[in-house]
Amino acid sequence: MRRSTILSLGASVAFGVFAVIMARSWINDAIRDEYSRHAQPATGFTTEFKQAEFVPVVVATRNLSFGERLTTEDLRVVEFPMDAIPSGTYETMNQIFVDPSKPTVVLRRMAENEAVLDYKISGPGARGSLSSLIGEGMRAVSVRVSDVTGVSGFVMPGDYVDVIYTRDEESRRNGNSLKSDVLIQNIKVLGIDQDLNDMTNVPSVVKTVTLEVSNLDAQKLHLAQDAGKISLTLRQAGDTIIEQTSSVHQQSILANQQRTIIRPVTRRVATAPQPKKAKTASRLAEVTIFRGDERDQVQVLKDPTDTETGTSELAGG
Repeated sequence: MRRSTILSLGASVAFGVFAVIMARSWINDAIRDEYSRHAQPATGFTTEFKQAEFVPVVVATRNLSFGERLTTEDLRVVEFPMDAIPSGTYETMNQIFVDPSKPTVVLRRMAENEAVLDYKISGPGARGSLSSLIGEGMRAVSVRVSDVTGVSGFVMPGDYVDVIYTRDEESRRNGNSLKSDVLIQNIKVLGIDQDLNDMTNVPSVVKTVTLEVSNLDAQKLHLAQDAGKISLTLRQAGDTIIEQTSSVHQQSILANQQRTIIRPVTRRVATAPQPKKAKTASRLAEVTIFRGDERDQVQVLKDPTDTETGTSELAGG
């Protein structure tokens, strides 16, 4: 094959490839221009997105429990969207550790990566005490319990309970009339004995339980302990319903358990009284008549004067 033929074929291929590339570029530009002219923006949407603004927030690096002392290793600073941060956060470590010589204590348990809030930690130099756990306007009062009245030790800090008050109303009159009432409902348990850690999960029989109540309910509890006996009933988690209750007396313990014995009743059908037959003196008498070897019996009227003879015999020949 001649060299000129080879050169012409190579040039033809090159020009062909170049033509394809140029045509493809022209087609893509034409499609893009046509789409931009006819495309309409969707109603209610904008093509520009607002840039979210972030701010620094101090969070926990691990799970923190009540009473633990905070260190810089327990915390770190992350970026939170400004419109999503909760109230009471800290932006820097210096806002928490104002005085490094005084400890900062955890008052509420926190999970890993949870934002540190001002009410979950103590101020500089403060300690994790019961007073820091009491809600506004509330009081802490401790009551005596046993393995029975304390729900076998299953009552933990952070649980909610009802208080039952039992007393003998007629003890001064030598009576025996026990009565039970639900004294207070849905009250929070702050601690058991001297344990305030709400992360405790091991049941233990304790002697005292500390409850968060109002000032008036605190007076009721102290009076109830002296006048009778109190016991606790554990509520289901999340149950906040205050129920209408009534007193239970000793006499009514088995009132709803008595069984009524139904005996079959035999019904007697009343029948009309039968008329009594009047007893009348018989006015006939039987008389036997003999005629030879024959004997006949006939009835004849009695002699009115003969009331004792009922049968007589006559002989006939």
